[in-house]
Amino acid sequence: MKMKKTLLIISYLSSLGSLFADVKLAPIFADHMVLQRDMPVPIWGTADADEKVEVSFAGQTLATQADAEGNWKVKFEPLESSKVGADLRVAGSNTITLKNVVVGEVWLCSGQSNMAGRFNEQKGRRMDPAVFESDVSGLRFLTRQGWRELNERSQSQISAVAFYFAYELYQQLDVPVGLLQRYNSATPIQAWMPKEKAEEIRQELGIPAGWNDVHEIRNPGVQFEDKIADIIPVAMRGVIWYQGERNAKAKTGWEYDRLLAFHIKTWRDLWAVKAGGAKRDFPFYYVQVPTQETPVDAEWPWLRDRMRRALDLSPNTGMAVFYDYGPSLHPDNKEPAGQRLALWALANDYGKDIVYSGPLLDEVKYADGKAILSFKHVGGGLKNKSGEKQLKFFEIAGPDGNYQPALAEIVGDTVVVSNESITEPANVRYLFRKPSPDAELSLINAAGLPASSFMTDDNKPAR
Repeated sequence: MKMKKTLLIISYLSSLGSLFADVKLAPIFADHMVLQRDMPVPIWGTADADEKVEVSFAGQTLATQADAEGNWKVKFEPLESSKVGADLRVAGSNTITLKNVVVGEVWLCSGQSNMAGRFNEQKGRRMDPAVFESDVSGLRFLTRQGWRELNERSQSQISAVAFYFAYELYQQLDVPVGLLQRYNSATPIQAWMPKEKAEEIRQELGIPAGWNDVHEIRNPGVQFEDKIADIIPVAMRGVIWYQGERNAKAKTGWEYDRLLAFHIKTWRDLWAVKAGGAKRDFPFYYVQVPTQETPVDAEWPWLRDRMRRALDLSPNTGMAVFYDYGPSLHPDNKEPAGQRLALWALANDYGKDIVYSGPLLDEVKYADGKAILSFKHVGGGLKNKSGEKQLKFFEIAGPDGNYQPALAEIVGDTVVVSNESITEPANVRYLFRKPSPDAELSLINAAGLPASSFMTDDNKPAR
């Protein structure tokens, strides 16, 4: 009888305990994390309804109360960068202490398989051992298992593109760099939007229901709910993005400029709403997909051109041209992609006086049977990568739209394009679809950065 009473008491006390929820932090907050410097920093989690919560870090202590659903959030005033790890403390009915938290630059790294590609020694992909000859513990990244400091053991868990991007920043800025890794292979852009927003843009652009691509992991909203929703509104500097291959395969490459602009705006709006502040057009830098094959009828040329056009549809965006490391679906060497993304950030976000982009088509004029092309980002002057007088891979078309190989040469900061059989040129394109796909290109600037492929027509690909 005494034993039964004891068990009843234990059961009763346990049921009382279950009425009170421990204070918890959102999973993104964990030991070894990097917080964003120089801007307000939201910290959030759950607790009992109406429970008082106190959060302390770097000399700031903030108090709040959980709402009726048990959600709470505080927002630190802008923090100064710090390489020295410190404790972040959360106190309510229980206390949580995060260890070794530093302050620096935080970037969200998202997309599909080329962003997901990691260092794999079995596949011959290993980080240069020289990286570990200096202290890189301030370069940290978030995995599904928590935050990791970069070291020889953890290198297999970091995105290669994200690493090369972050390593450039880490060396140049001398502050901690944190990477929020959120990606999944073979996923289209609509999977990374909230479902209702994906449907909105699908209808606006007249894309068929099902997006020509019915598969569970590719469904609208699936990746957003699984990998993005729970990290909003984390404080971060911006986003790097490597995605588009799936849309080219599914015949939505031609619409990608408007899809990408819509996607960027959607994320920026969501961050602003959930952070409870003014909208910030945070940087969004992406890799122009270099793929030219597999499958051959995919909309690779249109995808690349629409990525270029998207720069004019969204503020504070940048594109790393990567054509010279194609034509495969998964280029082995991701270093140039990461480094070229870093150039955009170093110039636009960190004030470095550098050439950060290859030539981008700016304007086309037609005169005397020729097309005269001018460019942004000439970077000290236009050049032919091979050193030859004539540029390769240019085509020109008359009003009938029939493209012909063209003579193209650099004249000052312009490129003059012509074909003697076309007296009234109407459109020009560069690096369209080569008969034998390869990574060779022609036009670069004096800094060695390649020009983006382009087409001036607006013709929809055959579908």
